[in-house]
Amino acid sequence: MEASIDIYPPFWHTVMLGGMQMLANFLFSINTVAPLFAVLFLGYALKKTGFLNDNFVAVGNKVVFYVALPASLFMSVYTAEINYMLDWSFAGFSVGASLVGFFGIWGISAIFIKNKPVLGAFAGGAFRGNYAFLGMPLLINLAGEAGVARAAITIAFVIPVYNVCTVLLLSACSDTGKRAGPKTILIAIVKNPLIIAIVTAFGMQLLNIRLPFVIGETVGYTANMATAMALICLGAGMSFQGFDSKFKYALVASFIKVVVLPIIFVAAGYLLGFTGYDLAAFLILGGIPSAIAGYAMVVQMGGDTYIAGTIVVLSTLFSAFTLTVFIYIMRAVGMLR
Repeated sequence: MEASIDIYPPFWHTVMLGGMQMLANFLFSINTVAPLFAVLFLGYALKKTGFLNDNFVAVGNKVVFYVALPASLFMSVYTAEINYMLDWSFAGFSVGASLVGFFGIWGISAIFIKNKPVLGAFAGGAFRGNYAFLGMPLLINLAGEAGVARAAITIAFVIPVYNVCTVLLLSACSDTGKRAGPKTILIAIVKNPLIIAIVTAFGMQLLNIRLPFVIGETVGYTANMATAMALICLGAGMSFQGFDSKFKYALVASFIKVVVLPIIFVAAGYLLGFTGYDLAAFLILGGIPSAIAGYAMVVQMGGDTYIAGTIVVLSTLFSAFTLTVFIYIMRAVGMLR
């Protein structure tokens, strides 16, 4: 009887398995992030080459925000397991982390930045992420059905926090005297189509109300265009205004947005006992690029538009790399399976 021959000694066998696992984790990270950013940069390229114009971007953003994304969120919540939608600890951490991040950035940056319009644009850009347009599809791409529930919870609870905090910051830092009162902020939150869609779908879930087939299919078809159109409009809306003496502020704010915040959010969540896709949701909440909506608010309320716009572009470019690296690291150390 012939003795079996071990082609690969134990050491090399371990090395090969480790290499294969590293490759698998790397491919998983790339496959999660790259397709979404590829569509985003396609939108940017189409705008730069003149294939899309400003009118398309403006109208497209309205269609996405008022029609496509609400339809997508509605169908996601409407078809999700109701148990996933009642995670109050997750919602509480998301809101708490966002508030701590906001006041921490504002308080620390106020020590070093005395120019109010610059401070408002810096702190707002470093804090507010583009969750509806990019964070939600990224989380769903990463976590599937579990990501749907976490994305809906985050939008329902964190988007109002974003709006209130941004208005508070820009009102305090405006040199034009522009202010927004509590009533204006409350009305904006109540009328937000994304929140309306989530609340409506959640109510129908609780009451076990089923949509007629024709309506369900119509909403479903509308929802299917949300991700691609949102990313194309997001990319087409980016505009780099060149280098300026204030470029350093945009660079630092972008670093805080895509590196510092996600590390802090994930570390805090891990220490508090969160695991798996909860940590992935905190990573995306902290690490997605700065929101174009925040830039629009800076324009309206007299902030520094150069810094705000440059943060959007830089944080978007950087986050394509940083999110891939962070997801890879979390997979490699066993935080994501």
